[in-house]
Amino acid sequence: MSKRMFLILAVVTGIMSAGCSTSKQNNNVKASSTTHSSSNVVEKINPLVGKTLSTEKGNLDVAYRMANKKVKFYRNLKEFGKKSGQISEYETEKGHTFGIAEKYTTEKGTYYRLALYQSNGLNNSRYPSNSDFIKFWGDSGYVKASDMKRFNPITSEWTYQKKQPYYIAKPYGHRIWNRPSYTVHYTYIDHVLDRLTTTQLYATKEAIKYNGSHYIYLETAKGRKLGWIYKSPKVLVSGKYQNISKRLLNLRNGETKKSHIQSKKSTGNRVSRNGSASLQQRAYIVRNKKYQIVRVLVIGNDNRPTKIMFKHGQSTQLINYSYFGKPWKTITNKKKLRTHYTADNIYNNDAYTETKFYSTKSKKLVQVMTVGIDANATTTIYRNGRVKFATNMPKDLNTYPISDFD
Repeated sequence: MSKRMFLILAVVTGIMSAGCSTSKQNNNVKASSTTHSSSNVVEKINPLVGKTLSTEKGNLDVAYRMANKKVKFYRNLKEFGKKSGQISEYETEKGHTFGIAEKYTTEKGTYYRLALYQSNGLNNSRYPSNSDFIKFWGDSGYVKASDMKRFNPITSEWTYQKKQPYYIAKPYGHRIWNRPSYTVHYTYIDHVLDRLTTTQLYATKEAIKYNGSHYIYLETAKGRKLGWIYKSPKVLVSGKYQNISKRLLNLRNGETKKSHIQSKKSTGNRVSRNGSASLQQRAYIVRNKKYQIVRVLVIGNDNRPTKIMFKHGQSTQLINYSYFGKPWKTITNKKKLRTHYTADNIYNNDAYTETKFYSTKSKKLVQVMTVGIDANATTTIYRNGRVKFATNMPKDLNTYPISDFD
């Protein structure tokens, strides 16, 4: 017998064996079914709800809120109305916004399975909207349809006839979202401002939330669409962006200026919750005709400028500026200008700036350190004009790759 004929025979034999086996299984199934049907198992129906007549998927981005203070949320329809099945109530869900995951029409009325509106911030790439993590925390149980009412989180939204220019002042006060937070069932941060501090931005749309807060939609000058950001004068400045060194370092006759910028790699390329850890620091060094350093301007990783004046290698004046490039603290005290000075605002949680001065015998001229909640960053300037940047973050700090938000 040839090898081919042997294989065909084996296949046929297998099919016949499978047929006999299937026949036996079918007989067993029939016997089992007959036995099962005689047990009179009847599906339990909650008399308070009745039999389900139809189900329909809802649009999660159509927002709802509770219509009265007697609302109760239940685990499922079988336990609806039972104390043991209740998972929450009006007091515990007050102020929350919901979407309808499913609509159930029963013999006794209409019921909704709700999904809680969530805002996941920087965690978006880690927990996308369809992840089990988000679904689990968003599942809010079942309620009567009459206990919910339609609600519009956006009271007004319009497009500008002419786009409006903006640039960034404080980079970590707010971030850019896919939609104004909590206005659709899942909102998250699309972009951070760390790498946009020297970029001309334009607002093309504006929206007002139910609580009165304004959001604007940002794009770059080249038309790259970014997203929505809270319209705060503490974060965004209306107008055309100008290089801060041109405004604060007016060159005199015979003076030259050299610019330095921190490499992206040196920042660590990480994003943190409470600061601008991946913002690139900048330094500008001005020399006179004799090639002596006479002025230095440092932009820390909180985007605030620090300017130091020098004469014969020693500092004569220090100016710490606000986020808007306006003088905030001016120091001329010789003792402080020979050691160090810390510019701190004790009334808020902003980063503070510490400027350290070195002896004329040292190779170092000055160091400016920005100390934030999550990280600190330093710009060290040497007497020969060399500049060294560093960003330091604790290894156990929960951070995110900047590539997720670029």
